[in-house]
Amino acid sequence: MLQADYPTYSSVEQAVDAADLIVTGVPVASSEETLQLSATQRSNDPYANPQYGAVEGADTQQELGIPVTVTSVRVERVLKGKAQVGGIIRVSQVEGQSDGQSIREAHTTMLSEHEMGEDDSFLLLLSAFDDGTYDAINPEIGVLEVNKDGAVKPLGDASVDSQAIGTSLSEYER
Repeated sequence: MLQADYPTYSSVEQAVDAADLIVTGVPVASSEETLQLSATQRSNDPYANPQYGAVEGADTQQELGIPVTVTSVRVERVLKGKAQVGGIIRVSQVEGQSDGQSIREAHTTMLSEHEMGEDDSFLLLLSAFDDGTYDAINPEIGVLEVNKDGAVKPLGDASVDSQAIGTSLSEYER
């Protein structure tokens, strides 16, 4: 289990402003991939450049890769940003196998594993990657459950301040 340092938000408005895309949707398929960190960054600051001090090459790229599960999500509704209703977006979450060990981020509930009611879906507040995939702005605030009546609730026991999570879809529309 690893813990990532995600941005936090003190209000729904801050979370909505931070998101590039806000949609409701349902998962249709998942696959494990390895997220490769940028090899073009040349900063000598280890906090700004996670590859600082690493020797360039294919083996280094593989060693420094982050195992992720990428879930294809069918978009049901677009609340902010550009996506096609009925279209598929790819959402990346930290989880997978590395050197024979399972790796998962401690606060992440996987889209592919969460049990929902028949008419329920996910509310996703997402940041866009250059490759066209998305990542939640925060694993607790950026991945929520919404029921058929539009009521929003966190997945599991979210440890975030409840003021950062709205109670209805209307709070997330832009």
